[in-house]
Amino acid sequence: MIKPPFLPGANSAAWVAVETLGAAIFALVGLLFIARLIGPHAAGVGAIAASAFLTIDFPIAALFGDALLQRRDLEEKHRSSALWATLGAALLGTGLLALAAPWIALAIGVPMLTDMIRMLALLLPASAVAGLLAALALRGRRYRLLSLRVLICQPLSVGVGVMAALADWGAWAMVAQQATATLSVFLLLAALSGWRPRWLLDRAALGDLWPVAGPQILALLVFNGRYRIFILVLGSMVAETIVAVTHIAFRLLDVATAVVTGAASRLAMPRLSALQHDRPALAAAYGDLAQLQALIGLPVAAGLAITAPQLVELLMGGPWAAAAEPARVVALAAIPAFLIGPASALWLALGRTRINLLVQVVAFTVPLLALLVVQPKDPAGAALCWALGSLAVPPVQLVMALQALGQSARWMAVRLVAPMLGTAVMAVVALFVARQVTQMPPILALSIIAGSGAAAYLMTLAVVLGGRMPAALRQAA
Repeated sequence: MIKPPFLPGANSAAWVAVETLGAAIFALVGLLFIARLIGPHAAGVGAIAASAFLTIDFPIAALFGDALLQRRDLEEKHRSSALWATLGAALLGTGLLALAAPWIALAIGVPMLTDMIRMLALLLPASAVAGLLAALALRGRRYRLLSLRVLICQPLSVGVGVMAALADWGAWAMVAQQATATLSVFLLLAALSGWRPRWLLDRAALGDLWPVAGPQILALLVFNGRYRIFILVLGSMVAETIVAVTHIAFRLLDVATAVVTGAASRLAMPRLSALQHDRPALAAAYGDLAQLQALIGLPVAAGLAITAPQLVELLMGGPWAAAAEPARVVALAAIPAFLIGPASALWLALGRTRINLLVQVVAFTVPLLALLVVQPKDPAGAALCWALGSLAVPPVQLVMALQALGQSARWMAVRLVAPMLGTAVMAVVALFVARQVTQMPPILALSIIAGSGAAAYLMTLAVVLGGRMPAALRQAA
């Protein structure tokens, strides 16, 4: 197959940028536009249904994926056995979620949630297979194939969701969007993966994968479930409208940080796994990736905190204005996580996935305890509860990562000089400009604030980095 000269190669890191940026844009447009069309109450119901589904979906789809990625000597028996075991888990999950649906609907007080959750539960097998195929593609650094999930499937799912919203489907529009996204990704990866599994289920092969897969999947279950369960518990305390506003505020941050976490994990997981037995090279790669993560993540989080009022007003309108303050709180609380490097990928590469599990248990427990103690009555209170979990984990992760790498805090600080200095300059400029444009229309104010902040950031980086690309991107080119 001849590649057009203007496109990067199939394994180029440029496709990582295409995937993560595209996913962020389509997720933002899809979520916010559909929520605006169906209104806060319906959006809150849809968010609860999606949370119930995704709590089960994400860990099943990733069941053996990370273990396949981390294993040095991967054989066909490992791939095929992992696929059939994952599919079996998905079928079990479908049944359990369908049985739990009435109880969730009863706890929330919205009867229609039963049918919505049961409909979403039918997607679990397709999502499980797609997740494993995506992990194999990532192991082979087939970044172009992974980006096609965004370039093809995301616009399709957003279009279906918008049409359903315009047709007055209400909360079911969010179900339609999720179903289209899941099924289209499955069909795409099944058609283009180039791999067909054998009919075998080798218990010994699964045993080879389980020491890494077991703790890692529990960590992913807790990581993914902590927000979903947080939303479900919040939904039992407050009205659906408050849940919707809180969900929109959190999703603004999720969409923005997807650019960071998506790019970092795509580059870090295969690279660090390949260097797992070369500790000096592993440390050097980790330092480069930590710098890249901070270079992207710090300005994103700080920028969202500064522009949250204009962004919410522009995208959502007056009824959603209350989402600005919680968005600002969770954005500021996310900053420490961008200063520690891709710690979870490091523990995966070293086969020490129990650390990921322990870290996620802490991050899961703290916000829920805060929620139960504080009993928030508005989105800002819920955001403060969530922020406590975001702040509790990064210091512990950083100390443990530096010990594993045999490096000092000073070693890490040197790599963070450029992103921290650039973000500080950007914040000063953006805050000054924000005070001058308070009377302007949201789109104009947002453009001026973002443009001036971005210019200040890029100019500062050009000076500090000497006009060179970050080391992590130079190596991935």
